Amino acid sequence: MALLQDRVAMITGGTGALGRAVAERFLSEGAKVAIPYIIDAEVPMLEQRLGGRFPKANLLVSKVDVSHHEQLGKFVNEAVTKFGRIDALVNLVGGFWGGKPISETTLDEWQAMFDINLKPTFMCCKAVVPIMQKNKFGRIVSVASRSGLMGAGDFAAYAIAKGAIATFTYSLAEEVLNDGVLVNAIAPSTIDTEANRKAMPNAKHERWVKPEAIANTLSFLCSESNQVTSGAVVPVYGLA
Repeated sequence: MALLQDRVAMITGGTGALGRAVAERFLSEGAKVAIPYIIDAEVPMLEQRLGGRFPKANLLVSKVDVSHHEQLGKFVNEAVTKFGRIDALVNLVGGFWGGKPISETTLDEWQAMFDINLKPTFMCCKAVVPIMQKNKFGRIVSVASRSGLMGAGDFAAYAIAKGAIATFTYSLAEEVLNDGVLVNAIAPSTIDTEANRKAMPNAKHERWVKPEAIANTLSFLCSESNQVTSGAVVPVYGLA
């Protein structure tokens, strides 16, 4: 049997570079997948990646700002109506832009890193956890980062926001452990995407972690094969 056969996964950021690989992997493992997206141009890229290889009935793709309470609630209800439940939540929504020393970082720039990284993770967990608790089964995986665990000079706002996701993971895992819900995070280094290659053309790209490799880790953590891992931040560094 496929690893995620007949399970229902909500993948935020599922149209992005990492999200497309994760969506493909989950569908190939038998999952039904609900994807909220915000960037229109990414949808054809997801469709191209999937190539019509999976039943349309197994996929829900809707334009949703997951940081907007009403939009998120409507989407979660839509997914439950279509698929009957949500078994797994993969929080991939996040972002990063140019680093600055703390002394030069504005309050708006500081807050923006939390709004784009921590806030969607919190809001999606808040919306989905009660469904998982009712069903006595759930798997949640969010995205921290290596810099979030170690700190990073000139990138403090991003690193601290990602570090907060790690602490959020530990806290939520403890809250829901007795409900059959396992909560973890992954901590990537640099992911081998087209955008990162353009931004860092002289880096050793072959040492970066591939989106497909991260998708493999996520599919295990979200499956019934994962029976004992919760409250962990799993490094997915590749060779970087």
